[in-house]
Amino acid sequence: MPPRNESDEKYILDLVAEILAEPDYRWQHRFPTLLGDLGKDGRRRPLPVDGFFPRHRLIVEYWETQHSAPVPIMDEGMTVSGVSRGHQRRLYDQRRQTWADANGLQLVILDHRGFETDKQGRLQRAPARDRGIVADALRAAGVLHEPDRVHFDPVAYWKEVERGCFVCRLVEDDPSLPPHHVIWRSQEAIAFLNRLPTVFGSVLVAPVAHGEQVTGDFTLHEYLALQRIVHAVAEAVRNVLSPERVYILSLGSQQANAHVHWHIVPCPPETPLEEQQLALLDAEERGIVELEHELGEALATRLRSHLPAWMQARSD
Repeated sequence: MPPRNESDEKYILDLVAEILAEPDYRWQHRFPTLLGDLGKDGRRRPLPVDGFFPRHRLIVEYWETQHSAPVPIMDEGMTVSGVSRGHQRRLYDQRRQTWADANGLQLVILDHRGFETDKQGRLQRAPARDRGIVADALRAAGVLHEPDRVHFDPVAYWKEVERGCFVCRLVEDDPSLPPHHVIWRSQEAIAFLNRLPTVFGSVLVAPVAHGEQVTGDFTLHEYLALQRIVHAVAEAVRNVLSPERVYILSLGSQQANAHVHWHIVPCPPETPLEEQQLALLDAEERGIVELEHELGEALATRLRSHLPAWMQARSD
């Protein structure tokens, strides 16, 4: 049996923490008023919950095989309460739910049967796939909410264009520029969340130096170095958001945002075909995802944590 901190339970809870951007969650937390039955010494001790996420007022339980099927070695034997261990487990599961409801906390159960497992019920770990399963479960439970969409304002957009190159202004920390969530930057390039995304999780990568021709303003070496960064950021987007596909496009215009940049856009799973590809980027038709500051910071932090070591070491 692996050490407890390498268990399937801890692995799943760490994925929840990553998705919710709450790394300091409380593993095997005990609430003083969530009590078990009387023990041999006549005392009732607090029951543990698998994971408690205070910022989300959320309890997460990971149910392994013994919660859904008979496991004689874990079910047999009588407890001090006069019931079998298996029966007591079921009572405690219900007690946790009742206590959570009474105390205004949400309890979400992640059952091992929703994941790929071996014959013994142990997880066949694949972080990108498992992260998607966990995110879907949190979304279904109402813990994860899709950000609101707002109407694209072309007048406000053109006012910003007229103020000058937004990438150069970002690089120069221009205080008049609307806030952006920077994921990574070096002396050569910068990666940041799209401030006007049609899809949650859209990222832009741009060279720090102003260039307007996607190939003509760079040597082959410079261009390939930028593509290495684009690839790494796109992999972070793919691993964090588990999209159906990741789009990478170099757009822009000499008449608007002329600074060379690449869009990295995650196409959400189950997006209808007619809403994919260029239709996914149509701001006037789809509107803009309203990215609140806290949500943007949390997403940037998650993406940053999935960048490769060589980028972590070079970040300015």
